Formats: sequence, structure tokens, C-alpha cells
Amino acid sequence: MELRTSVRFPVRMPVKIQTDTGRENAETVNVSASGVLLAFSRALDAGSSIEIEMIMPSNTMGTSQDVVVYCHGRVIRSYRKSPTLVEVATVIDTYQIIS
Repeated sequence: MELRTSVRFPVRMPVKIQTDTGRENAETVNVSASGVLLAFSRALDAGSSIEIEMIMPSNTMGTSQDVVVYCHGRVIRSYRKSPTLVEVATVIDTYQIIS
């Protein structure tokens, strides 16, 4: 049984990811303090490194400007949801907030 340590928020937003094959676009499905679930076009290997760039809208964050969050983490698993959609679960090891 999987034990989750953080509350997940169902937030859909476009993000940029960096993998060993380059920079690509994805979309968040949900976000927590410890991880991000991504909707993506292909499976990524469990254990592989991933960088995620999220731009949090100012109206969501309650700030005067959008907030950029850079995350570095690892892929936990990938699973196919449809012929063209894969959900990629990640754990975030470090993040940096740029406002």
C-alpha cells in the first residue's frame, strides 16, 4: 500500500520538462509539496532524473506577478492512460521559487 505524505491539488497547467532526451512540454494533473503527476506523450523510465519548470499564475498565488518554480526530481512510475497519453508520477527532491 502506498502512503502519501502530502495533499495533492488537482491543478492542470502547462509545464516544461527536461529529461535526458531534451526539453519538452507536458501538463500537470495534480501537484503536491512532494511531487507532480504529469500528463505526457510517452513513458519515462522509473528512477530517471527530471526537471520541471512551472509558471504559477499570479491570480492563483495571490501575488502581483507570476511565480516560476523550478523543480528537480525523479520519475517514480509511468502508466499509459490512452494510446496518446501517459501519466508520469514524479517525486520532487529540490525546488527553487523565482518571483
